[in-house]
Parts: sequence; C-alpha cells; structure tokens
Amino acid sequence: MLAKFRGVVGIVLMGGVVAGCANSDELKARFNGRWGPDPAIQPADVATVAQNQLLVLSYLEKSAGFVASDGTLIRQLTAADYAEIAQWGFNIGRQDCEIYLDNLFRLNREKGRNDNILAAVSTAAAAILTGTTTSQKPLSILAAVFGLSIALNDSIFQSYLFSQAPGLVAKKVSDMQEVFRNSVVTGQVKVTTPASAYYAVQSYYHICLPHSIEGVMLQSIADTSAVTPSASGGGSNPGVVLGATAPTSAIRTPELQ
Repeated sequence: MLAKFRGVVGIVLMGGVVAGCANSDELKARFNGRWGPDPAIQPADVATVAQNQLLVLSYLEKSAGFVASDGTLIRQLTAADYAEIAQWGFNIGRQDCEIYLDNLFRLNREKGRNDNILAAVSTAAAAILTGTTTSQKPLSILAAVFGLSIALNDSIFQSYLFSQAPGLVAKKVSDMQEVFRNSVVTGQVKVTTPASAYYAVQSYYHICLPHSIEGVMLQSIADTSAVTPSASGGGSNPGVVLGATAPTSAIRTPELQ
C-alpha cells in the first residue's frame, strides 16, 4: 500500500513539472530577457516588431471596414477613424482577458477541489491502516505522503493564482478596462494616428497582464490609510482601524498624440 502512495507522490511531482513547462521559444525568450531589454535598440528587432505592429493594424482596419479583404483601401482614413480601429482592438483584448480570467476562476476551484479530495483520501486511508495494523510507522509515513501531495497541489496552482479571489480580480480588471475605453471614446485619450491606435490597444492589453493586475492590487493595499474611528463608535477599544481610501481604479490614462 505504501508503494502505491509513493506512486501518487510521483504522479503529483510529474504534474508539477508538466505544469511549469513551456515550449522552446518561450524558454528562449525568458532566458534572453532575464536581465531586461538590450541597452540599445537593435535594428533587426525594430524590423520585426514594426512589421508585427503594422500587421496587427492592418487586421484591425479590415475588421473596422476601412480596408477590403484583398487589402484595397476603401477610403482614405481620417484622424477620427483610428479611434474606431482602436475599439476593435479593445474588443479582441476584452475577449482574451475574459478567457484568461475564466481560467483563473477554474484553477482556483480545481485547487480547492484537489485539496479536499486529498484530505478525504488521507483520512480514509488512515482509517484503513488503523483497522488493519497496530504499528504507528505506516500512519506517520501516510501523513507525510499526503501532506506533501497537498503542499505540491497548492504550490502548483498558487503559481498561477493571485492572493485575491478570482471574482474580485475580474471585477477590478473590468472596471479599469472600462475607464480606459471610456477615456478613448470621450476623447480624453486622443487616438488620431496609426501609432497612437496601436499604443492604445497595447495599453488596453496591458491592464490584463498578470504583473499589471498584481501591481494594481498591491498599490491598492499601499494606498490604504489608517483612520481613527469616531467617538460614537460602539467598540470599546479606541485603536486605529484600517480604511481603504484608494480610488476604485488605479489605472493612469496616458495622453496619446
């Protein structure tokens, strides 16, 4: 029986390795970028990045109806048209973001489910061993095996999840995206050129990136200030309590030229 339990640990370990795997291009990008970007812009990189950005804009122009399927320009684009092109980019960004946030929600539920299953199996296995042997050694080994399994499950899933509940993260991201999108619609953020349209779309995408979400959450905590409760409060301890005074949206809307 203990051999089977060791096999379970092996499967969990293998799952952790697989969960952290990436393809060769991703591994190369992570390795090459571990110290940040090059101190000087490389010509080859400029050509590649610029070509990709122009290709994105061409697809958005087709989606917005300004360019025919064969690449023919239907009419000359004006400054006002680029805001409409950016809106199509926002729609694509929102869809990608919702898929990502939905995956986070499912991962959070799977983490809790796996912990409950492992805990239940551990309890059942301990009961079986207690009824079939008088030795305490198998029980101690069993507890260690399942304790490791639960710790591995938590470590694997927590590498993807934020400390806040997925629903709260999704609500915060949605609010920030709406603030940024409305700033473009109302003209607070000016989108009048191809470069500014691409920058607006990329800024919208940035809101849903993991490090951006984490930064907003941490900033909300950092902006929380201590306030003293009023004398009319019912508490007997007049100590300081924390009150969240941070604004509901921590995003800055850059001025695009």
